[in-house]
Amino acid sequence: MFLRINHTTEYRYRQPVELTPHWLRLVPRSSPGLLVLRSDVTLSSDGGVRWNLDAEGAILGKATFPDMTDRLLITSDLLLEQKITNPFDFLLDERALHLPISYSEREITHLTPYLVQADESSSAELKDWLRPFLNGVSAVPSTLGTLTSLCRAIPSLFRYTVRHEEGIRNCEQTIRLGEGTCRDFAHLFIEAARSLGIAARYVSGYLCSSPDGTGGDAHTHGWCELYLPGAGWRGFDPTNGILAGGHHVAVAISLAAGEIPPVEGSYCGEAGLCLAHEVSISARELLPGEE
Repeated sequence: MFLRINHTTEYRYRQPVELTPHWLRLVPRSSPGLLVLRSDVTLSSDGGVRWNLDAEGAILGKATFPDMTDRLLITSDLLLEQKITNPFDFLLDERALHLPISYSEREITHLTPYLVQADESSSAELKDWLRPFLNGVSAVPSTLGTLTSLCRAIPSLFRYTVRHEEGIRNCEQTIRLGEGTCRDFAHLFIEAARSLGIAARYVSGYLCSSPDGTGGDAHTHGWCELYLPGAGWRGFDPTNGILAGGHHVAVAISLAAGEIPPVEGSYCGEAGLCLAHEVSISARELLPGEE
């Protein structure tokens, strides 16, 4: 199937300002099953972009602007071909079939940062929340069964909310309030996975809608990936209670949730000069024959 993503970010200022370098996380890397057919990123204000790979191997653009301006417009247009549509199309190694899973020494060398729980203040609340999912199961619980149960439970136990402020809530706050954003739910799932000895990381990107209009929304989306021997990094979307599939497009990756906005930058000058910050996103699967 083919996916089309349009992402426009616009800033308007009260007077011409000098812009600092802006970091752009807008373009996914081609990967097994996902092919980037077209990637056009344009800037106003005579800006230029240099593209590199960040420490996680994701595409990162550094946009610089030689002139002062009272308006900045960043537009990204992507055309992708997605060939993998079954998120369960993998086989786990025997050492990963049941909890606790076993990593090789080589894997641990690379995965150690993704195994360390960061939310120590919520450890007691997280342990209590996880207990019903682990009690009553066999002495050697199924890895995939436990993870899918956890993932499916989050949208049924918590209410999704929109919060535009930066940052995430810790696990204790999310559990106590019974609500959160996609990045809050991703953080909760990451900490839960790490408490079970499974390496986990945060992913930011897009969730494209189906031709019938279901599945996606007009904003970026955050979920997480877990490293499972035999399957590699596999996406779990706790906001929707599903494994990441053909409509999920990963763009950026980080150790912790909420650290990788699609556009990151500022201006030089006094506070309050930015009159407007508007974002428009369309992310959808194309109909047969549509371009």
